[in-house]
Amino acid sequence: MNKQQEELNEHAAHSAGQLSRGKTKLNNLETGSNVEEVPFLSLAPFELLSNNPSRCRRRDKVRDVNGGANMHQKLSATQIMRLAGERFIQFSSNKFININNLLHPYGSAFSDLSPEDNQNVELAQILLAVAEKVSDQHYDRARKFLSQCQLLASNTGNPVQRAVFYFAQALGERIDRETGKLMPKICTETDELNSICVASRFHASFVALHQEVPFTQIVHFTGIQAILESVAMKPKVHLIDFLIRTGVQWASLIQAAAERKDNPIEHMKITVIESVNKERVIETGKSLESFANSLNFPFSFKIIFLPDRNQLTEDHFDIKPDEAVVIHAAFFLRAMISIPNCLETAMRVVRRLQPSLMVVSEVEANLNSPLFVNRFIDTLFYYSALFDCLEDVMKRDDQHRMTLEVSYGAGIRNVVGNEGEERVIRSVNLDVWRSFLKRFGMEEVKLSDTCLYQANLIIQQFACKNSCSVDVNRGSFMISWKGTPIYSTSAWKFH
Repeated sequence: MNKQQEELNEHAAHSAGQLSRGKTKLNNLETGSNVEEVPFLSLAPFELLSNNPSRCRRRDKVRDVNGGANMHQKLSATQIMRLAGERFIQFSSNKFININNLLHPYGSAFSDLSPEDNQNVELAQILLAVAEKVSDQHYDRARKFLSQCQLLASNTGNPVQRAVFYFAQALGERIDRETGKLMPKICTETDELNSICVASRFHASFVALHQEVPFTQIVHFTGIQAILESVAMKPKVHLIDFLIRTGVQWASLIQAAAERKDNPIEHMKITVIESVNKERVIETGKSLESFANSLNFPFSFKIIFLPDRNQLTEDHFDIKPDEAVVIHAAFFLRAMISIPNCLETAMRVVRRLQPSLMVVSEVEANLNSPLFVNRFIDTLFYYSALFDCLEDVMKRDDQHRMTLEVSYGAGIRNVVGNEGEERVIRSVNLDVWRSFLKRFGMEEVKLSDTCLYQANLIIQQFACKNSCSVDVNRGSFMISWKGTPIYSTSAWKFH
């Protein structure tokens, strides 16, 4: 039995029971036009404090060395960034900042900062000053602030210092590009899919994070539960996966389907679209087929290898008249934002296939604003939450943590440091996807109470259960870290 097969078996054995318990207990993305010109949903530049402030009030008291409660409050990295933004706005004289649009949600609640938090706020303020000067194209002044950032930031320090370290790198690269010291490099669709989807050298570190934080498990099992419910009366199921990644979650689907006593499934087929690593997906398919055989479950696996996704048509899928078609698109749509013709092609194919359900999971962040300052602030909030998450679940010298943060840094450099065709890592929030999917005639399907129970059951099995939450948003799910949305999961069907 190979390593991938062992992973599939272990994953299925652990998770199928969760699915079973869950059952019993209960626009603006105009892809036909230039994406750079699309008005996304960010607020005024540097409008930090009105970005869901009430959801980020969680603070833990720091314990002193004798075990007593210290008067100081321990702030998350996102709270530090918000407070830095408040102070930055108060002392800034730059005319583009609209102070009248800002709120002061905390009042005097932050008057008892610890020395470390005060230093972190000051560091974040300097970072914001760099971003402001870059936005104004005052590059000489930006470099002066940047040098201060680089002296105080550290990729081995606390989460604020680590986040600032990588944001400072990104701003430095942007300054060099704008001043002609760094030549642009045009990324391709293959580069994007390699960086986001396969990234094999980061695999072990992402597995380590997967074991400590339930984000991906919630995404996977919510999707599996929704799919099972949508095909409850169907004898033949055809699942189309637009972006399979490891494929380990489908072992859980196979096992849950194999255990279905009422209206047993006569055959399940999974079709995968792959553009980069055909050999890896072939191995995934063999492992899933072997696992299904061990359960005596009728199963087949097909790969559609298309280096150019724009060539995709409905004829590639070999849909049988008696098959119930479901589509799974986890983190696929965002990978296509920078290549809108491929996104448009994929959605036209989806419309022609008329699936009974399409499950969409995405990064819940607006990292695609055409305005640099808006995009910088949204990126700062999102990644600060990720750095804060790693601080809570991994030691500071953990090699997996360092590897993950390097990958985050690469994303930050692309989002913050680039424009135009160079900026390939993009995401928008659920409201934007709602507008986009409705344009193709799709309507949102409420995820069931069983799906919500399943998600909360998963959270309770992790040590970080008090920091991770799932909120219902018009029938879809928002998965958050200390109140900052990280991922969303939604389900869709055609009218």
